[in-house]
Amino acid sequence: DRGRLLLMMYEGALKFLRQSKAGLEQNDIGKFCRFLSKAQAIIAELMNTLDFEKGGKIAKDLDRLYDFMLFYLTEANLHRDAERITKVIGLLDTVYSAYKEIIEDDKAKQRQESSTSASGDAQVNSGAENRRVQISL
Repeated sequence: DRGRLLLMMYEGALKFLRQSKAGLEQNDIGKFCRFLSKAQAIIAELMNTLDFEKGGKIAKDLDRLYDFMLFYLTEANLHRDAERITKVIGLLDTVYSAYKEIIEDDKAKQRQESSTSASGDAQVNSGAENRRVQISL
């Protein structure tokens, strides 16, 4: 499903950023660059999948956040700066955690909805579309 795919993209980007940082700390520039490039590609793809019509302000905010992350990772590459990678890991992990919670809550509500429908009780509507993810830089 789309939610699981999104979480897998975040998990991949986080894994690659950690590997890139490890490469830098081990003075393995090839490893640093290879994994940094993979993380940047995933973040760029996250940017490309934003739906501005449905996502509204959240999509615009995420677009700006992803743009900032890509800029910061470019700076990390230019200056061989592990701190910038750490900052992006923190931001990305915050968004990942929020999405994970929303997706898990939505799945739980869907399970509850299907069980109450089967027993003839009133259906529970999912409120995931009303949630907002707030990120501060």
